[in-house]
Amino acid sequence: MTTPDMTSAGSAVRATSARVSRTILGGCVATMMIGLDLIVFSQLIFSGPLAENRTAGVAAMLPAYVLGGLVFAALKRDVVVSLSFFGAAAIVQAAIAATVARQLHAAGVTDPDAVVRVVLLVCGVATLLTGLIFVLLGSLRASLVAQLLPYPILTGFLAGVGLLLLRSGVQIGAHIDDAIAAVLGSFDPAATNPVPVDPGTLGRIALTLGIGVCAFYLPRRFPHWSTFPAVVIASFALVHLGLSGEGLDATAAQAAGWLIDPLPPGPLLRAPVIGSLPMLDPALLLPVLPKIATEILVAVVIQILYVVSVELDLRREFDIDRIFVASGWTNVLGSLFGSPVMGFDRTSTLYLHNIGGGQWLGRWLTLAVMAALLAFGARSLGLLPRPLAGGALIAIALGHLVNLSRAHRTLLPWEVAVALAVCAATVLFGATVGFLTGILLAMLIFAVQYAQIPTIRRALSGAERRSSIIRDPDTADRLRAAGTRTRIYTLQGFLFFLNGRAIYRRVAAEAGTLRVLILDFRDCVGLDSSALVAFRKIGQLAEARGFDVLLAHLGPTVLRQMARNGLTAGPRIRTLPTLDEALRDAEATLLAEAGIAGAGATASFARHLSEQLGRVIEPDALAPYVSVRTLEAGAVLMRQGEAADALYFLEQGLVSIEIAVPGRPHMRLRTTTAGTVIGEVALAQGGQRTATAVAESPCRVVGIDRDGLARMERERPDLALLVQRFLILELAGKLTDTNRLLEVELH
Repeated sequence: MTTPDMTSAGSAVRATSARVSRTILGGCVATMMIGLDLIVFSQLIFSGPLAENRTAGVAAMLPAYVLGGLVFAALKRDVVVSLSFFGAAAIVQAAIAATVARQLHAAGVTDPDAVVRVVLLVCGVATLLTGLIFVLLGSLRASLVAQLLPYPILTGFLAGVGLLLLRSGVQIGAHIDDAIAAVLGSFDPAATNPVPVDPGTLGRIALTLGIGVCAFYLPRRFPHWSTFPAVVIASFALVHLGLSGEGLDATAAQAAGWLIDPLPPGPLLRAPVIGSLPMLDPALLLPVLPKIATEILVAVVIQILYVVSVELDLRREFDIDRIFVASGWTNVLGSLFGSPVMGFDRTSTLYLHNIGGGQWLGRWLTLAVMAALLAFGARSLGLLPRPLAGGALIAIALGHLVNLSRAHRTLLPWEVAVALAVCAATVLFGATVGFLTGILLAMLIFAVQYAQIPTIRRALSGAERRSSIIRDPDTADRLRAAGTRTRIYTLQGFLFFLNGRAIYRRVAAEAGTLRVLILDFRDCVGLDSSALVAFRKIGQLAEARGFDVLLAHLGPTVLRQMARNGLTAGPRIRTLPTLDEALRDAEATLLAEAGIAGAGATASFARHLSEQLGRVIEPDALAPYVSVRTLEAGAVLMRQGEAADALYFLEQGLVSIEIAVPGRPHMRLRTTTAGTVIGEVALAQGGQRTATAVAESPCRVVGIDRDGLARMERERPDLALLVQRFLILELAGKLTDTNRLLEVELH
């Protein structure tokens, strides 16, 4: 009799069995993909004069992969990922290997074993540097900085790499050195003795192209995990059935170019190539340093693209910096064997997750198979058809080329032109020149586009933006009229020759009306030496036109740059710590030229009331209700937090208004001069003082408190009404000034 518990247990067993089966299947597919990459990229890198040493390449890649997989298992334990070799980086490493081999042959080194060990050493140096850069970027959490490379540049470069991979794929698949030369040479009517192409070669070319197109197109037409493995298995079976029909065994098929070169029997364990380091002549590195730099940049970009792509496909976020660290140490270990660059792989990771649900068993299965090939031999890989290996490269190439062909849908016309230019440079002059072309174009594009951002974020006159000094109404009105001769430019961003010149042109257009120019560097992140030319010309213009240039909020680095170039010691250029101090300096200049007295001025409370209200008010009428105080410099007129019950009129001197902030020194809000009112809100509302008033110089202050105003209301209601009207005008004036300041700040 079946019980519910037995039914539940049976369902759990079946679910577990299904999950394990799918995980094993996912691991098998991922293993097949990685094994295919292993053969394809070893064929790509060890080609031409290095072809007879491909076994050494495979022997370098296998231990590097196994050790790298263990590194990923140790450092990236939050999610199951797979790693593989980077195709776009492999095409660069192939160029490095070929360059080193040519140098050795030119120097008379012809022993294949010696040549391959030196080539592996140089490839190891490239992989080591790539790994260290990966670790550095990941440790500094700066890996995404590579995304600064504009998309058109990246698209064009990868398309150029795609064309190089396409050509290499045909050469690998057809087992020829140059497919284009072979095909065109046989049909060239100008050739003296045209050599017809072997039908078998044409067949391999056609089959390689066919497999590549199917491997690229069918998975997109039928988006199921089994499509690509089916193409691989079908291609494998088709070639071997054809060979069997022709009566060719594996040895004969390898000799005829249908199967890849045989691998020797027995283990592929080799001593790390780092042990042969004394054989490496540092002079061999100099010609390939640009290629190594290109490989590093390409690897960084490809790694980011793969991670971001898998994040989108799996709808989950990875710690990209941790992946960079894991990839970096993987490559550091791989460099000991001379392996090409490895890292987080998109295709095999997606297979592990889409088929097996991202279980750890799938990844360990892949590592176990690679370890078995290393320990017991990889002779079975010699059964891989060349057209299949070449077709795999062609599928990768077609993906890059299709992305370029679709670029017009998302890119602007000039961006498409840039992508095509980078693609052409990559194909005609190699991956290194193509990538450098992209970098130069990226810099040019950035410079042109960045120059379109307004460097002057805000331009105000001295009438719109005043200093924190509160002046008497008459002086304030005259200063407002003269303030149009002061211009305040708030600069932003990074300054270089293009936007620096834009600042100079703006100043030159307004030079005729200027008396003071204030340049506020608060939002400026820095400047290069080319921008200093613009500021030198502004200094020369200031001397010629007779206006002052005040530089405010200069950071330490910018200040040093200015000082080294003599821009802080000119007769017309001064530096000030803050914008407010620069505004004070500008206002003092304008007031001095207008003949208006400064700090020594005096004002009468009675006269001030009379002028504001349009009524004559005698000092004797106010005397019974006000108090008069004299303050020495540094004395406190009122203190923050005290009861607010009096208004003060400053008849002589300067008073600083400060606010106390917990944990910080007192912050000065403004300075008031003779003829101004302090604490008018207290007389109207009461409460507590919100700031502290301190005498900056000897002062004479007239005060009227709430008790005095109350007595005035009883004894002189007419006078009290005038004082209250004056109070309303003061509050309205302060509110208007505040609104104007807010409007300026917001716009």
